[in-house]
Amino acid sequence: MLIPALTLPFPMSWGFSTKEDDPSTLPAKRLHQVHGTHIHEASDTVLDGDGLWTVKRHYRIGIRTADCVPILLGGMAKGKPWIAALHAGWRSAVGGQGTGDTPGILRACVNIFRNAGGKPAELVWALGPSIQKCHFEVGEEVIDAARKDPAWHEDLRQAGPRGRAHLDLQGFLRAQALQLGMDPAKDGSINRCTVCEAELLWSYRRDDYEGHQWGWVEIL
Repeated sequence: MLIPALTLPFPMSWGFSTKEDDPSTLPAKRLHQVHGTHIHEASDTVLDGDGLWTVKRHYRIGIRTADCVPILLGGMAKGKPWIAALHAGWRSAVGGQGTGDTPGILRACVNIFRNAGGKPAELVWALGPSIQKCHFEVGEEVIDAARKDPAWHEDLRQAGPRGRAHLDLQGFLRAQALQLGMDPAKDGSINRCTVCEAELLWSYRRDDYEGHQWGWVEIL
């Protein structure tokens, strides 16, 4: 298990699983992930979506990834602990299934937190293992969609060895987080590449389809 090393705002546990973890320690499946931006209050009903939030204690929530970015959040909202887990591929990150017409999933989640009475600067947050810019080759339509986001900067696009664009998806989400007012001192991200680390991490880009990482969080 890969655990972000941060001082936490309330008793909670969180982390990112690897191939080495016992599946029995992982959360119950509460989402059918669809590469969108819908975020649900967590329940025992499995819903279509890519994010969960809860204020329940001892109720572990999580999302599954193989190359997409898992995002974990925790903060106080009107005096109550609040947590969320998000699944962010490029479509979820840019919003509107790639058109940029609706907020990306991190922006949507921070809006939920604000509406609950929380302040973005008080969130602890972590982006987990995912495909990194060294391997994330994309079409120019992906770059064009990402450019519509106000946090975009051109350093997030790099030329790859085959002449096609590479996107720094974690960097894009981090830029969004900072633009939303989240505190870089409360960033516990684990920048590990799922494609590079075949022995430890699952990767669909590497045709490794047998399993997933989990990003999970729980109020204790």
